[in-house]
Amino acid sequence: MPMLSPTLKLVLHKTLPLTMGVFAIMLVQLVDSIFIGMLGINELAVQGVTLPFQTAIIGLQVGIGVAATAIISQACGAKDTTKSTSTATMTVTLGTSLVALICVGLWALKGPILAAFVTEDVSSSHFQILQDIFNSYWPFWLLSATSVAALYLVTCVFRANDDTKTPGQMFFLASVINLILDPLFIFTFDMGIVGAAVATTTGYAFCAVYMLLKAKAKHWFNAISDSLNRFNYLIELAQVSLATTLNQLLPAISAFTCMVLISRISTNAMAFWSLLTRMESFLLVFTLALTMSVPPMIGRYLGEKQPEKIAALLTTTAKFLLFFHLTMALVIATSSSLLIPFISQEPTIQDWLSTALWVIPFSYAPLGLCMLVVSVLNALGVAKQALQVSCVRLIVFYIPAIWIGASTGETLNAVFAAAVANILAGTYAWYRLRLYMRTPEPCKQAIEI
Repeated sequence: MPMLSPTLKLVLHKTLPLTMGVFAIMLVQLVDSIFIGMLGINELAVQGVTLPFQTAIIGLQVGIGVAATAIISQACGAKDTTKSTSTATMTVTLGTSLVALICVGLWALKGPILAAFVTEDVSSSHFQILQDIFNSYWPFWLLSATSVAALYLVTCVFRANDDTKTPGQMFFLASVINLILDPLFIFTFDMGIVGAAVATTTGYAFCAVYMLLKAKAKHWFNAISDSLNRFNYLIELAQVSLATTLNQLLPAISAFTCMVLISRISTNAMAFWSLLTRMESFLLVFTLALTMSVPPMIGRYLGEKQPEKIAALLTTTAKFLLFFHLTMALVIATSSSLLIPFISQEPTIQDWLSTALWVIPFSYAPLGLCMLVVSVLNALGVAKQALQVSCVRLIVFYIPAIWIGASTGETLNAVFAAAVANILAGTYAWYRLRLYMRTPEPCKQAIEI
């Protein structure tokens, strides 16, 4: 384990509040899946259909957020208040509006969306059951996705202004509200799977409104009319967001493709993959927090003209990330027999998990490194290189691996293939970052890792 150097202490100080908040979010998502699984395998399969679209919407909001955080943090480092406040206003208003508009479009396409995930061997009566569940759940899930996007975009403004504590607290509070309301809405009020979406909307919308009011009191926003009139800031945000969003949307395309491939095996495999995806997000919580805390630090160092601090930040963070994930994987594997009964009661899924938890968590160390590298490259202003890393990870490694695994008809072969793809992706990403840092350009002369 790396020594607690001043750099590591700073990283942990910025990251731990976000880790607790993101951890709470992922825990609630996992509990959501467990509650929904208690309703039946059909409800869990329907929730699995939302995963690719959840990834897409999150990719969009994160892409906008990454761009906004980089611009705002550099503006704060350069003491440019007008640019930081105007960009913050445009990020929240236009970003949330864009997500809401996309959700309306997805609601209109509910029929073709469900049909894409249903295999030909599903009987008409079974399809009707899935369709009834999906049609009732889909609009409420889309509303919850919009509320999640609104909260995330507001937290980007706080993080860019060097406040990671409040976002962490609000993520945690939203999750607590969600966790309390979940069993009430799902079981007590007999809302079923719809109750899970309503609980999410309530928690996230409340926290988003609170953060908006707090940010306004800190004068981190500008008037909407004034902000939209500053076309140069809007164009810069749009240009940077385009590259970062394309980067973030690749996982959505990958998730959609992989879920379709897995669905060709069986409905049980689809439900299992849905659970495994939730667990992956849960186990990558520290990495997700790092991808939110490290880029604003890099942005400020660039704005303050201190690139020499970036090298220590990157090497220290990478070493600690690998140590953390390998330790976590060992804990998960050795305690898998105790954890599995709490995750699923389905015998087939339990059998798959008993093997998967000894394999896939260890690959999250290199996968986490790859995710960190992508966020770092975005923060350094080379979104195209970040996009290239993501393309190689998903298009060259991950999707072909899942296709090979799923084509055998064995669910566990897809798990083994995914683990290999994650290891290759992490190795390649670190190689690309080191190669970029060693490129002899004036702005990077002091950034050697």
